[in-house]
Order: sequence, then C-alpha cells, then structure tokens
Amino acid sequence: MRVNAGKAWAAFWTLRKARGEPAWMRVAIASALACAVSLALVLLAGLLRLALFEPAWWRANALPFVCIGVVTGNTLLALFRLLELGSSEARLARLRVDTGWRTGLLFIALALLGIVLGCALGLGLVHVFHDPAAWGRLAQPGQRIRFALFMLVLAGAGAVAWLLRARRLARRRSTLEAQLQLLQAQIEPQFLFNTLADVQILLELDPDGARQMLEEFTDYLRASLGQLRRADSTVAAELDMAQCYLQLLRLRMGERLRFSIQASTGARAATMAPLLLQPLVENAVKHGLEPKPEGGCVQIHADVRDGRLEIAVIDDGAGLPATPDRAGLALENIRARLAARHGPDAALTLAPHGAGTRAMIVLPLIGAAVDSSQAM
Repeated sequence: MRVNAGKAWAAFWTLRKARGEPAWMRVAIASALACAVSLALVLLAGLLRLALFEPAWWRANALPFVCIGVVTGNTLLALFRLLELGSSEARLARLRVDTGWRTGLLFIALALLGIVLGCALGLGLVHVFHDPAAWGRLAQPGQRIRFALFMLVLAGAGAVAWLLRARRLARRRSTLEAQLQLLQAQIEPQFLFNTLADVQILLELDPDGARQMLEEFTDYLRASLGQLRRADSTVAAELDMAQCYLQLLRLRMGERLRFSIQASTGARAATMAPLLLQPLVENAVKHGLEPKPEGGCVQIHADVRDGRLEIAVIDDGAGLPATPDRAGLALENIRARLAARHGPDAALTLAPHGAGTRAMIVLPLIGAAVDSSQAM
C-alpha cells in the first residue's frame, strides 16, 4: 500500500478515531522522534560530564537511553490511541480545538503517565537484556531526585507548549472568523435579492399572493436576520430557515414545488456554521426545479453516521448547470468556509441522483447533546 509520508506526519499530531495511515507508520514516526530526543539527551549528558569522547561511556549510556526513549515514545502513542478509541468523534473534535485548562491538564497528565510507564517498561528491558544493575541504580536517592526533576521539567515544558498552542489557535480562530464573515457577506445579499426578485415576479402575476409573501418574508427576516451574523448556528435553526424559504417559494411556484425535511434529533442538536444549507436549497430550486414545467421535489435529510454529521439536499429536477455562475460561486464559498473551519475533516460533494442532484455536506459532529438514534 502506497503511503503519503507528508499526510501521515500531519495526521500523527491530530486526534482521529478513524486512521487512514497504517499503524506501522505511526510506530515508525513515534520511534524516530523518540530516538532523536534520546540521542539529544545523551549528547547533553555527555557535554555536562565531559565524556563525549569516551567510548565506554557511550556503550554504557547510549543504548539504554535509546531503548528507554523508544519504549516511552510508543507508550505515549498507545495511550493517546486509547484516548481516541475511547472517545466519540464529537469529543475528539472538541479536543482538537479546545484551549481550556481542563483539556490542557488532560493532555499533560496523559503525557506524564506515558513517560512514567514508558520509562519503567524501558528500564525493565534494559535490566533484562543489557544491564542487570539498572533497577538498583534507580533506587539510589540521587537518581530518584534527578528523575523527579526531569518529570517537573517535562510538566513545565508541556504547560508552555499548551499555552503556545492556545495562542496559536486563538490567532487562527480570529483569522478564520474574519474570513467567514467575508464569505458570509457574499452569500447574504444573494439570498435577500433572490427573495425580493421572487416577490417582484409575483406582484405581476398575483398581487394578493405577493402581499402574503411579503408578510411571511418580513416574519422570516425578523426571526432569522440576527442569526445570519452569528459565528455558529445549529442544524435545527438552519433547517427552520430552509423551511421558511421553501414556504415562501411555494407561494409563487404553487404545486410545482414540493419539499420534505427529515432530521434525527441528534443531528438537529448539532452545531454548524450559518448559511451552509441555504445556498444548496436555493440551487436545488433555481437550477433543478424551476427549469422543469412540472417542477419537482426537494428533500432535505440530516443525520449522524459514524460520529459525523451528514446533511443532504436532493432534488429530482434538471440538476445543476455545467457552466460556472452564481450557483458555482455559492458552492465555492461553502467549500471555502468548510475548509477554513474544519480543514480536511469536512467536505461538500455533488452527485447525480436520478435526473436531479444530490448535494451533501459532511462535517465533524460538534455540540450534539442528545441521542442521535432518536428520530424526529
């Protein structure tokens, strides 16, 4: 199996329940890092003892240091893998972006536990295969003090690394929020102008219907306009907005527009960025149903599968146009927003569905607070 080393290296530092890279590559990365750190410690110890050019000192210390380091590195790998397997995808998604002190303590405590267990296992191997007196030297008070100081240094280094990570994520979050607001500003006018254009068309055909549409449109804006500027929304809120939009369009299209919305309770409770669903619904109607004289049906499904949120918009119309236009811009904006917020963990895909189109957003499940097996 061909493995991309760059992707494996990037994935090594990210908590994921489902791993694409093979286990042997993760072990190889952990072992290589452990060897590098162990050799650096050996060099530092040799400099402090002025023993870098003494072969006997290298024979007595280099192999035990490397052995203990490799065992410790893979012990850490195993503990964090247990954390991944024992956590839900939603919890792992929160851990990847959380900068709170509780998550920091969890990571530092897990790292210290891995170091203690790894050192004990590695020292045991050294005792059995290389130096029978290894355990005896550790029992000396001086060695215990040095080991305790070593653990304190590692704990301090972990705290500093966590603070640096928190600052980096805060800067990244501020940048992403600015990007999302810019992308959102490109979508909102399109939605508003399209709706007003629908009202204008209906004014010529059915003034009473136009009046009713304006009333419903005013109620819709009053209920949802504030939410359009929020950084986070819920699937339930986005589905309610989509339902209001489809009801507005049905006043103009009549029986040519049919729609259904189905969502599990777990999916409705999940968190998502606002205005990800709305452009897909607009495209399904504008480019799928309106070109057909008989119209058609739009179906919206939201569910949780394998710890991930899936939202699908399906139409039985003519499908999306092949040439780029405003629909293409909306899709590009959605993909850019998903990439900015979730990176490779989220995606928008388009696929034929009979004569129509199926658009699906898949993203990490965040903020679900209820059992996703319950259906609405």
